[in-house]
Amino acid sequence: MSYTKLGRILAFGVCIFLLTACGAPTPTPAPTPTPVPPTAIKTIGRTKGNPDAQVTLVVYADFQCPHSRRYWRDLETMVERDFVETGKISYTYKYFPVIDGDRIGESHWAAYAAECANEQGKFWEYRDKLYAEWFGENSGAYLRDNLKKYAAELKLDTQKFNACLDSDRYATLVLEHLIEALQIKLPGTPTFLV
Repeated sequence: MSYTKLGRILAFGVCIFLLTACGAPTPTPAPTPTPVPPTAIKTIGRTKGNPDAQVTLVVYADFQCPHSRRYWRDLETMVERDFVETGKISYTYKYFPVIDGDRIGESHWAAYAAECANEQGKFWEYRDKLYAEWFGENSGAYLRDNLKKYAAELKLDTQKFNACLDSDRYATLVLEHLIEALQIKLPGTPTFLV
């Protein structure tokens, strides 16, 4: 598969995003994209793929956003198979918890939990579990007891995971991702930067 096909797939994803993204205001004509300088992307996300690839795909997503979940379900497997696993791109996941609005809630807690799973080398598996278990915005899928249950189902060390989650250890990291997304004026989730 060529970079042209990746471009078409990402363009399709961006079109879907512009039409349906979480956190987006009332539909208006799509603006002309403004390039985001690489220096604007300062925080570290969870990355896989070829670190020396010429192309880096960064996705800002919210575990509660139905459109982020749709991207995960419908397109991400193909992107990973055809571009990440073949070493053509580097792929980074970042948090943009827009569903919570101006409060700390399920979107934030899910992000904290994903980072706690990362401490045990299971970020991607836990992230997949979060999307698979989601059943609606602020519906309780990402309450702390459920997040702990998902860790147990993935056979993580639950004592370590639970202590990590209860400590809100990753609140600052998630806030940094959120601030970065707002500073570069991302309109909603998912947003893709290439």
